[in-house]
Amino acid sequence: MKRLFISIILVLLCASASVELMASEPATTRKERNMILKANEAFNEKDYEKAIELYNMALEVNPASERAKYNLAVAMVKRADEIGGAGGNEYGISPVSPNASDSLSVGLKQSANKIFNELYSGSTDSQTREKSAYNSGNILFSENELSQCIEQYKRALRLNPANDNARHNLRVAQLRMQQQQQDQDDQDNQQQEDKKDQQQQEQEQQQPQQPQPQPQPQQPQQSSSENILNAAQQNESKTRQRLEKQQVPVAPRYHNKPW
Repeated sequence: MKRLFISIILVLLCASASVELMASEPATTRKERNMILKANEAFNEKDYEKAIELYNMALEVNPASERAKYNLAVAMVKRADEIGGAGGNEYGISPVSPNASDSLSVGLKQSANKIFNELYSGSTDSQTREKSAYNSGNILFSENELSQCIEQYKRALRLNPANDNARHNLRVAQLRMQQQQQDQDDQDNQQQEDKKDQQQQEQEQQQPQQPQPQPQPQQPQQSSSENILNAAQQNESKTRQRLEKQQVPVAPRYHNKPW
């Protein structure tokens, strides 16, 4: 009888400990969830600094929370654009900021990009990996890192071929890279032409002077600076016509909302 009584006591103690453990886990989850909900409210109110603080508090409760990490990175991007003075357009894109050299703005975007890359590499959820690659591509596009952002958009499309935003942005980045390469080629060609003209003028100046017939009145020649300006304008016109034919989208689509 005594043994039976001891056995019952042990069972009750074990059951009590089990219930206590089960009760503690939902409490932690609720605290994390509440922090994220409050952070989302601050985000929707465009108080990105407060949202960042609350997402970090959620991560203190659960450092492995992918939702808190992702939302934190999104809030960092929005805060960086806010500091840099970047505006938006119909797609919600944050273009390259005129104050992009601001150390805090750049630091926030770098930190956000690091989080997105960690989520892409470490998450087992395909949707989280897709969104992380996509948003990393957007950050890199805003920093004009076109080759890297193209790779990120491709990663997002491999995970979800139906992601029309990633496909759109990939096309924008590819065309932007082609445009920059063509502009660089045009500039190199112009510099070569200018160099040839300069060499020819130097050779003519080194030749013995011959008696010249009385010059006839003629139109004044354009200066070298005017020639360069005209050539640049022609290149710009050609680029604009080429892009109009290709129907280049004006900007990538940039969805940057927490979940």
